[in-house]
Amino acid sequence: MGLKIAIQGIKGSNHYKALTELFGETDVEVLECMTFQKLVHAVMDGECEKGVMAIENSIAGSILPNYRLILDHHLQVTAEHYLNISHNLVALPGQEFEDLKEVRSHQMALHQCSHFFGNHSHIHLIEDVDTALPAQHIAEHRLFGVGALVPKGTADLFNLKVMAKDVQNHSTNETRFVVIEKMGNSTKEVNKATLKFEIAHESGSLAKLLNVMADHGLNLTKIQSIPIPEEVWKYAFIVDVAFTSLTHFQDAFEAISSLSINPTCVGQYKSGKS
Repeated sequence: MGLKIAIQGIKGSNHYKALTELFGETDVEVLECMTFQKLVHAVMDGECEKGVMAIENSIAGSILPNYRLILDHHLQVTAEHYLNISHNLVALPGQEFEDLKEVRSHQMALHQCSHFFGNHSHIHLIEDVDTALPAQHIAEHRLFGVGALVPKGTADLFNLKVMAKDVQNHSTNETRFVVIEKMGNSTKEVNKATLKFEIAHESGSLAKLLNVMADHGLNLTKIQSIPIPEEVWKYAFIVDVAFTSLTHFQDAFEAISSLSINPTCVGQYKSGKS
């Protein structure tokens, strides 16, 4: 058996799809975790070599608790992957759409399909910890009148019927996943990095840092504030930067470190966007 990799959820979930697109389905042992905390602990305890974790969605935005888990456990981001998100409504065969009384899925999936269910108010929505787990539960317990929101392909996995395809609010919907490990990348074939830093509460302090990035040829692709738990109403910044020269990035990070507080490189990796 090859790599052992942890995901949140089970086979058939979006995390599993991201894992297979990154690493393939052969020579990979999947460790299914019901929470992101368990995923992180599996990596930290050496139960697996890597973890695949959702970090942001193009519609819903950043998943701040996952950023906090990465920072608090001093993990490194070593890769990223963008997954197109689609949601199919599935149920046991032998039923019609009108037979459904409730639908279960992860709260993010339900949120992303709010327009569809707004037009079918007779359906009761129930949050679950995963997208694929309700489908598995429906299949195993033969639950009629109950549907699940799942990624494409999951219906076949559990022998369920697709009642409605692509019910998400927006057709352009992507989730960014990152690969986390205890140690950073050893390869120099990287062109993107995630940084975390704090700055003094002084006029122009953030502008100075952004100018340093520009002066060193870094392309700022994301900036996100995140609360500092020990200091009420104080925030750190997380930024993603793209670069064409690793040397330029290293020089930039040295300059950024001299102007900021607690600077950290959270990971260097190859961009998931071609």
